[in-house]
Amino acid sequence: MTLLEELAQNKELKVDFHNHGQTGSGFRKKPRNLIEWIKSLFLSEGFDDLSQLLDQARDSDIDVLYITNFSDTRYEDWTSREQLDLARLAGYKIEQGNYYTFAKKDGKVIALGKSQEVPTKQGHVLFAGIKRGEKFSDGRSLDETIKEADDGELKIADHPFCGIKGQNGIIAHSRNREKDAKKFDAFERNGNFYLPFSFADKKAVKYSNRYNIPLLTNADGHHPKDIGDCYNVFKSESLKYSSEKDFRDSINSAVKENNFETNYNPIPIYRIFHHVMMIVLNKLFNKGWKKQDTYANGNQYAKAA
Repeated sequence: MTLLEELAQNKELKVDFHNHGQTGSGFRKKPRNLIEWIKSLFLSEGFDDLSQLLDQARDSDIDVLYITNFSDTRYEDWTSREQLDLARLAGYKIEQGNYYTFAKKDGKVIALGKSQEVPTKQGHVLFAGIKRGEKFSDGRSLDETIKEADDGELKIADHPFCGIKGQNGIIAHSRNREKDAKKFDAFERNGNFYLPFSFADKKAVKYSNRYNIPLLTNADGHHPKDIGDCYNVFKSESLKYSSEKDFRDSINSAVKENNFETNYNPIPIYRIFHHVMMIVLNKLFNKGWKKQDTYANGNQYAKAA
């Protein structure tokens, strides 16, 4: 029995489509200088390797966790051969496919999928269920970006009413909200940006109801403990497990049909502060840019998330 087939034994699956895992795309390393030591203060609760991420997902009882690339390659890096070998040494059984990496330990199966948060000229878009090694291009129009989703990826308006510069909600700044909303499979209720005093949360709920757009709940995690705060619940009987692509497509179909439930717990302020401070430090010391591994069709330099 494959790990995908074992996953089918669950009565329901808890799924988070939007989680960066931590601030910064790399695993923790010993600081080599004062600047790296200062930055490490804010990354001190990051992951040393893939097994720690899997442990956090297991402890949080998450079944399917989409690791979200920004302009980096963290999903590919975190599920590299080296990292899979380290996870095996930590006691995990591993099976890797084109769309998911499956891991099992102590009877618990976890599926790691890939999503990507893409900056467009109008704001951010989240694609989920991307094949390993594929990459969406940054900085184009919304329509051009949406057209690139030609492999059945789920199209999500992430934090759609966030007005923070650089994290623009694509619906908040739209000149025709209803027209642009209909281009997406779902809106997102986002645990990272929706503070208790924010109107963005209420607007996401309001406009998803107005335009009859399904509303997902995702963590948009940038801290290890963000895993498990927000997720979506799918009944296993509504999903297909004959292949990993069928599994992905059935999840996407369930979203489009609004056939899921949600669990929403806004992320604590101190974790959001952790993320903001890390961005500030990157801007100060790295000018906001970090060299990344390249895709065959990607850019050599990618802005640090």
